Amino acid sequence: MISFSRPSPEAGLDHGVAAASVVVAHPKCYGITVFTLQYAEVRDFYVNLLNGRVVHEKFGHFCELDLAGIPIRLRQAESSGMVSYFHLHLALKRQDSLLSELRRQGIVVTTVGPFTNFRDPEGRVVKLSEEQVAMV
Repeated sequence: MISFSRPSPEAGLDHGVAAASVVVAHPKCYGITVFTLQYAEVRDFYVNLLNGRVVHEKFGHFCELDLAGIPIRLRQAESSGMVSYFHLHLALKRQDSLLSELRRQGIVVTTVGPFTNFRDPEGRVVKLSEEQVAMV
């Protein structure tokens, strides 16, 4: 087995299994690519509304940005290509100004348990919580 992370002591793997596993040294995620059919709207949402910092861009084709430390690449999907789907979880202590702006722009905001939820222009869910919440 090849692993990107070391097994925790709680995993209870026997020495033979642990010895047979290859652990890749210090991997680091340097990008998540999001394919979109609505490039301009999605870029505007993540850059102008959520304040993602543009690192590199060829407008209309791709945009590399840093969103709260998450390296995200937005790419224009082919005309009939699939779009990417995910839930983005962000911890944000002071949510009031962001939530006010979302509502001002007509974006539906809901609260379920510890999460305040809204969607990007293509329906991908963004979940805000005041601190990191374990997904149980």
